[in-house]
Amino acid sequence: VKFVDRTFNCKHDHAMEIWRYITENDNGITNFHFEISADLLRAEELALMKTMRPGLIHLEIGVQSTNPQTIKAIRRTMDFEKLKGIVEQIHSFGNIHQHLDLIAGLPYEGYDSFHKSFCDVYALRPEQFQLGFLKVLKGSHMMEMTGEYQILYKDREPYEVLSTAWLTYGEILRLKMVESMVEVYYNSGQFWHTLEYLVPFEKDAFTFYEKLGSFYEKKGYSEISHSRMRRYEILLEYLQEETDVPTEVAAQKMLYDLYLREKLKKRPVFAPDQKQYETAVWNYRKNNQVSKTAHIEVFENGTVILFDYEKRDPLSNNAYTEVVQL
Repeated sequence: VKFVDRTFNCKHDHAMEIWRYITENDNGITNFHFEISADLLRAEELALMKTMRPGLIHLEIGVQSTNPQTIKAIRRTMDFEKLKGIVEQIHSFGNIHQHLDLIAGLPYEGYDSFHKSFCDVYALRPEQFQLGFLKVLKGSHMMEMTGEYQILYKDREPYEVLSTAWLTYGEILRLKMVESMVEVYYNSGQFWHTLEYLVPFEKDAFTFYEKLGSFYEKKGYSEISHSRMRRYEILLEYLQEETDVPTEVAAQKMLYDLYLREKLKKRPVFAPDQKQYETAVWNYRKNNQVSKTAHIEVFENGTVILFDYEKRDPLSNNAYTEVVQL
């Protein structure tokens, strides 16, 4: 159920009444989505959120930018340090899906400034990180300021920004590619451990997605639809051709992420052979009555992990995992 209020928690008592009601009447199935201003949340609201069933509520938080001059120009008030502290506190609860937004094409936000905003928000590790592009709507403040801000935009829906006094059309296109890579690799939730390993090899998170996007364009991959498995193979190809990252370790991280989602019918080309462990795995399954739907993988460091798909994390939908001894 999605509440369409743009700042659901602007009235504290109203928000608390609804949040208490859905908590007390939780049927264990229905989930609720709210757009909120995180820096307005009070201790009472956070205390209630901490008690909620994992997945009961999703929070969408429109950061838009972390550039104070930009925030002032779009007539918003936001204390990013306060917002950051609250987002991190909610993250520590481990029960609430957070969706954070940035918007490219806002006044006073050039490519370098957006780069910084991206890194600021990425560091908060939201479950979803959406990069949007300014839409210049009739009657809006941005429409009134198009001349002063030198905003060029599409004259048909979705009226999206093409360039501004601070951002060229070419830079908009580069940000579109970054957005695409974030959507595929980050927001899909299918590469969490892989990205956790890879991103620190780069100067920062923005640079990682920017370089990966450039590789897609160079290879002509950005114009083609790819399967989930192909996305892993392209990422490995990028690492081999463009970086000094140890690909053996990266491949193991990818294998772990793949099996977190599903029991694969066909092993990836980069997965090591498991034939030497077949008897030991079969005996373990028999002696421990392991479900047929579960998967057991022996990783190259010798760690053996059981992936149980009948038990899943309500936030990530990943399989329950357990380290076992064969």
